[in-house]
Amino acid sequence: MTPQEAKQHSTNLVMVPTTFLSHFAQMCGQAKERFENDIEIPFDDSWFFAPTNVYNPYMAWSAMGICLTGYKNLPSNEYRYIRKSFFNLGCEDIDISSYYHLNDENPVAYRLNVDQASYAFGHRHVHNTDGTERELVIMMLRGTSDTTEWLSNSEVADSIADGDFSRLVNHEGFWNTAEKAFRDLRTYIQRYDIDMSDARLWVIGHSRGAAIANALAAMIDEDTSLGVTHDRLYAYTFSASRVTMRKDYNSATFDNIFNVINPEDYIPRLPPYGWGIRRFGRDLYLPSIATRYADYRTYLDDFQTMFKQWTHMEFPAFHGNAEINALERELHNICPDIPTMYQRKRFSHAGTLTFAQYFTLFTDLAAVSGRTLALEAADFAKYGTGTFRDFLGFFLRNEIHGHNAPAAHQEEGYLIKLMLCCKYNIDIEQGATPDVTRLSVYGPASITVKDRGGAVVGSISKGRIDDKLYETNNFIAMYVDDTTGEQSVWVPDSGDYHVTLRAETNEPSKHPIDARVSTLDPEGNTLTQTYYTNIALPKQALNESVDWTLLAQQHQGTAASHFNDVDVSVEIRGIGQLNEDEAFVSFYEPGAHSMPIPKPEVVCDALGFLNATAGDHGIIHAHHGRHAKFLGWFAPGTAPKHAPGTDLTHAEPLSTEESYVLPLTHSTTLTAWFEKR
Repeated sequence: MTPQEAKQHSTNLVMVPTTFLSHFAQMCGQAKERFENDIEIPFDDSWFFAPTNVYNPYMAWSAMGICLTGYKNLPSNEYRYIRKSFFNLGCEDIDISSYYHLNDENPVAYRLNVDQASYAFGHRHVHNTDGTERELVIMMLRGTSDTTEWLSNSEVADSIADGDFSRLVNHEGFWNTAEKAFRDLRTYIQRYDIDMSDARLWVIGHSRGAAIANALAAMIDEDTSLGVTHDRLYAYTFSASRVTMRKDYNSATFDNIFNVINPEDYIPRLPPYGWGIRRFGRDLYLPSIATRYADYRTYLDDFQTMFKQWTHMEFPAFHGNAEINALERELHNICPDIPTMYQRKRFSHAGTLTFAQYFTLFTDLAAVSGRTLALEAADFAKYGTGTFRDFLGFFLRNEIHGHNAPAAHQEEGYLIKLMLCCKYNIDIEQGATPDVTRLSVYGPASITVKDRGGAVVGSISKGRIDDKLYETNNFIAMYVDDTTGEQSVWVPDSGDYHVTLRAETNEPSKHPIDARVSTLDPEGNTLTQTYYTNIALPKQALNESVDWTLLAQQHQGTAASHFNDVDVSVEIRGIGQLNEDEAFVSFYEPGAHSMPIPKPEVVCDALGFLNATAGDHGIIHAHHGRHAKFLGWFAPGTAPKHAPGTDLTHAEPLSTEESYVLPLTHSTTLTAWFEKR
């Protein structure tokens, strides 16, 4: 349902006043105080007589507004924000008792509150246009506070002790918390003797609360013991992480669950898609500059104005989701699957860690101890020297030293965008269909994009984005990956845009470039791709720009026939006898997740490059410790000349660079050879 259609059906729409406390500027160190804001959210009784499997954008706006008021409810402010929302919605028997011990001012919460969450309950009567009256129960689940709830977010499969991770069905941290929420919801219904035989239930949540709400709604869809059936359950989540390994996650059983996602927000991208983990129900995507350019431009000015008005600071934008795509890929490269997360010992210069242990330590320091220790969390960078370097680098750039990541996830941003989608009749049910095309260039060439009027809207030269364009009105998404040499622009499909390339070497014929033209879904998966190799720019490209369209016509492009399935897997082999308590490669025994990690300690590591598409350039990494040296990357079946054994052919390495960039056309397995010093 489009916003215009939803408004036409909302014949008794009223605006409900409420208040929220914005802490974003304080969290970012841009203000000493928090700021109260008075807002209004829509509400219409008739929503709850419509089919539950039809998305209502005004209902989403209302739900996100309630979720926004669910944050920063503390003893010192008498929990007044969430109380006000439920009271002004006309609810009775309002229950926010879980907030009393699950809040940032309760020191016990920092130590004990793991698989828990705060939520609010209320109920009221709703009336249809024909006079029909029904009971409505509202349950709002709050997102993560600065407590150990964060550790539950990383608790994917902690209980599996026998190494058989194939038994995992749902993310344990979210599912365990949802089971508790289910019991507490039942208790609330029984305490106030609410007849659910014909009642409606509205379950909503943001961030961690969204993931729990997603799991909870799926439980209720299959367990009717509460008295609620699929046709009376309305579920709206915002920035939900992935929660289930089930293959029927998007079946008709769960089509009353709607998950609203900002493509520039990393929280919905965890755990990684490549594990096969998903959300129940339907994913709907807000417009972003790299996915739905026209819609994004429609509301951008209003969005920036409102965000500054509410938070008292400028919006720190990513200007695209390429960094989020890279983060998810990096996590998948570190942990190709769930067993690797728990059992593969990884190398860092601060010691051996599995990723599960590393992530627990990182979140414990950066989140559990509170944002006041954010700078101390930067000291954790020593753990990133090695296998975790690029993963940690994202958070150092965008979470600790910068604020792009929290801004993309921030509850104010979600609410403002949903409001503006209603104002401008932007249909986010179309959000998965891109209206931009990505052009990537690998090699010594600059890219310039001009609009119909000749204004430059995109420019990358010598591996650097012209960030002055961000001060103009119509810039497009741009991205540079320093590790692979990728330079990409996202060119809108509508309008007349002109793309040119220019050589950045005196002998362009001796330094050909590669290029790819792609469309991506909002989560970074390739939908279509044509790639070009060994393009020698003409001599005139030294002094004048060359039209990309003409250049592409002159070269034979190759259309990829399948997508996101090219893997460069890596193996590790070593030469020489290490100390007794050291190893080139080591895994935990099944079920052993103890700290500190038992010996042996690993002295090297390597990361592959997974889920690529033919035409991508990938990078693989080798890491060596003080007792090992890197000999090089070797093709399948080959080894260094002095390697022992006769099962391999002695050969020269493909590369002796620990970080090796290579164009990808098909899957392969390369071996990183190390030797004891």
